[in-house]
Amino acid sequence: MPNKTVIPLNQSQLYKLTSPRRLADVLGLAEAELRAMATGPDRYRQFEIEKKSGGTRPVEDPVAPLKRVQGRIAKMLARIEPPSFLFCPVKGRCYVSNAARHRGNRVVHCLDIKKFFPNTPRVRVIAFFQSIMGCRADVAGLLGDLCTFEGHLPTGSPLSPILAYYSYHDMWAEIAAFCTAKGYTLTVYVDDVTISGAKVPVADVWHVRRMIHRTGLRYHKLKHYVDRPAEITGVVVRDGKVVVPNRQRLKHRQTMFALQQPGSGDQRLKGRLSGLAGQMRQIDSMNEPG
Repeated sequence: MPNKTVIPLNQSQLYKLTSPRRLADVLGLAEAELRAMATGPDRYRQFEIEKKSGGTRPVEDPVAPLKRVQGRIAKMLARIEPPSFLFCPVKGRCYVSNAARHRGNRVVHCLDIKKFFPNTPRVRVIAFFQSIMGCRADVAGLLGDLCTFEGHLPTGSPLSPILAYYSYHDMWAEIAAFCTAKGYTLTVYVDDVTISGAKVPVADVWHVRRMIHRTGLRYHKLKHYVDRPAEITGVVVRDGKVVVPNRQRLKHRQTMFALQQPGSGDQRLKGRLSGLAGQMRQIDSMNEPG
């Protein structure tokens, strides 16, 4: 169902802001408060979390007042009508519908943008607000400061997923135009890029990779699937359907077994089981008619 709340880019509250005071009004701040928040000390907490694949990942988590303001900007950007290939963060679209877009295609190529947020620089953020949103240079600069950490998008901000896309709008538009001309299906889910079709020569995938490289970004985890099940954003596409990965079903069974043991009443286990069951239902429901 179409999202009736979307608006054209030129109707965004962030469009063509001509003064810091106007930006402050849009964000519900006093101008002095805005400037302090954009450049003041102790704006982020830094820590590391463990990755599922092993090792750790650094997190730059904005303090609560800054995170609220970044969240407001994220909501304003999320209201702008998104392209059909963008699946996150887009209301009404998710990792399952992202994978489902590729059902029925014989060839699937998946790649990840490497360290997308840390490799999205402040200059790209400023260029988006100035060139695309039409903001005055000093306003775009303030927004660049407000949205970044040490010159790049922070990994813990609610704003980074949508702003990473807009900061590279030119690259995504070029890739989308190429895929459309070739008749390929393209989806983008934050840093996950998937291209599929009846035939997708490796040479064309290399062409897309060169488009990415020209911006200074890099890719990794390149995967190719030909006439076999493909895993896309954690969902398996097989025989024209999306299916739950076997490892997820195994986790569900193991969690159920753990809860059935005498004396087990762990709320964390119950929460995990509920979450796994919900994900499985969401995937299965995508294959239902209508």
